[in-house]
Amino acid sequence: MAWLRDIDKWFAEAVLPFAPTFRAYARKLTNDPADAEDLVQEAYAKVLGLPDWRRLEAPERFVLTIIRNLAFERFRRAKVVGIRQIGVLEMEALPDPAPDAHAVASAREELLRVLDAVDRLPEQCRRVVTLRKMEGLSPGQIAVRLGLSISTVEKHLAKGLMLLTKSLAASEGRRIGSRASTWRKPAIKTETR
Repeated sequence: MAWLRDIDKWFAEAVLPFAPTFRAYARKLTNDPADAEDLVQEAYAKVLGLPDWRRLEAPERFVLTIIRNLAFERFRRAKVVGIRQIGVLEMEALPDPAPDAHAVASAREELLRVLDAVDRLPEQCRRVVTLRKMEGLSPGQIAVRLGLSISTVEKHLAKGLMLLTKSLAASEGRRIGSRASTWRKPAIKTETR
């Protein structure tokens, strides 16, 4: 269908499959099938009017948020609102999925610690760990790229991950391996003849 715009195709693939969910959510908010359908259609119109619709990462969540906001707006303008609808709206608050400022700062700090620890790895371990964990290559692909055997790649990977674990634990003030040796010692000494 050549007459369909890109937004129409995107809408049919990314939004319309969730239509039953949208209608059920709107019915829960309004307790009226006709009002629910009006909310869903109004939400669709708002989505189709977005200039930057390609940037939506979770269009279904976006439409649900629009439906909820439209329901709030209608209830705000209404002269009489049922107590049930107010309770449903309060209980159905959609949490903001974006991390808070503390989580962002903490994640950045952790990322810098990891990158610093990777930079301190021996060169071959650093290359293997970077190719495996950051670029997602398989040990076989890494072996071909670096001209090593697969077992050598696996040894460098194991060594690199062990060094990373120790380095990150030390930066957090923990000690890795300090209790590992205690479980090997027998709890009771037995005499052998």
